Amino acid sequence: MVKQNKEEIVLEFVDLIYDEVKKKYSEGAGIKNVLLHLVEKGLIDSKKLRDYMVIKDFNKIMDETKQSSTYTFMDLSIKYDISDRTAQSIVYRERHKFLKKNNIR
Repeated sequence: MVKQNKEEIVLEFVDLIYDEVKKKYSEGAGIKNVLLHLVEKGLIDSKKLRDYMVIKDFNKIMDETKQSSTYTFMDLSIKYDISDRTAQSIVYRERHKFLKKNNIR
C-alpha cells in the first residue's frame, strides 16, 4: 500500500500545478483546464480515472433507476469495455480509496 502524502507536500504540489496551468492556459484557467493538464501529464492514472468513473456511474445509475445491481454491472462493463466481474471489483474493493481520509494525513 502506498503511503499517504503529508499535507505540506500536497500543498506544494498544488502550487506547482497552479503555476504550470497558469503558464499554459493563462490566469483565468478553469478547473477543466487543470484536470486536463493533470491527465495530459500522466499525473492522473488512467486506471484510477476509469475506476473513479465506474464508481460514480454505478452510484448514479443505482440512485436514478433503482435497477438491479446485476444489470448495472452489465451496463458498466459495456460502457468501459471491462468484464462484469471487474466492474464489481472496482465498486466493492476500490471505493474506499477515493475518500480523503485515505489519501491525505
